[in-house]
Amino acid sequence: MKHDLEEWITEAIMSNTPVAVVEGYDDIQFYEKIILDLGKEINVEAVENIEGYGEGSDSVIKFIENLQPKFEERPDNIRYILGIIDKDVRDYREELPDPKYIGLLVLKYYSQESHYVTRENAIDLILKLTSVSSKCLNDKIKTEIVKDLTENDFKDLYYFSLEALKNACDANYESVISYSDSADKIFATNNKPRLLQQINLKKSDLDEFAKNKNIEFKDLRYIAKGKWILNVFARYLINKIPQIQEQCGVTEGITCNFCSIGNNAKCMWRMKNKFSHSHIPTLISNFLIDSEINYIKDRLRRLA
Repeated sequence: MKHDLEEWITEAIMSNTPVAVVEGYDDIQFYEKIILDLGKEINVEAVENIEGYGEGSDSVIKFIENLQPKFEERPDNIRYILGIIDKDVRDYREELPDPKYIGLLVLKYYSQESHYVTRENAIDLILKLTSVSSKCLNDKIKTEIVKDLTENDFKDLYYFSLEALKNACDANYESVISYSDSADKIFATNNKPRLLQQINLKKSDLDEFAKNKNIEFKDLRYIAKGKWILNVFARYLINKIPQIQEQCGVTEGITCNFCSIGNNAKCMWRMKNKFSHSHIPTLISNFLIDSEINYIKDRLRRLA
């Protein structure tokens, strides 16, 4: 049975246990980990589990909109309910919720997955996927990883995202990519080259579109769908690690304890298991960096 709104809010207040209402199934674990780190007692609930609401950001917005009279009649109620939604590309479509609504947090990036894609997490994942030590993972290798990812895979993603964003902003635009496309469909090895060829023909127009929207490459996490950027990040690391393993003991500055003495069969850059890119989202879910989520923590701290 779904939660009855009135009873549910009363229970939150009476038990002094606030509730964070999120878009759906995929969001609960993310926010529960943040709350656990805060040491607060806050329940996280998907909006679809409340009577009268479906899933998704529009339902969370509607839920908070309907609660405005509750917040007005008793200002302290705002300490017990918080709606949280992904930004998506609402800002570029001029569809951000009315700022007069209190009790709603809009993420600063496209979605919660976007917060995981950092230089620090790339390094932590490599340590998790392989047997290399922090000492082996020197500044030369870290710089190469970030540079290669940024100048190639993320640059492609930037233009794919611009194409999807232009499609989202212009109903008459004939796009080859939309935000409804799955990451595995777009970035599959048998599909990405074809799409990239089509996007390359549009680059000048997409650059002009980006200029008009004040978008630069550094804004990638604001325009790339969270599941896309995480997928690209994961595919890159899974492909990059074997490349570094081939260089270990051969290329200057890249060597592990075993390759340094010619025992390449025990190279520490070898992946521990048969990982694929699909395993990365689960592994990376344990890597939340405070500098990325402090603004979320700050808002949750304001609850009772």
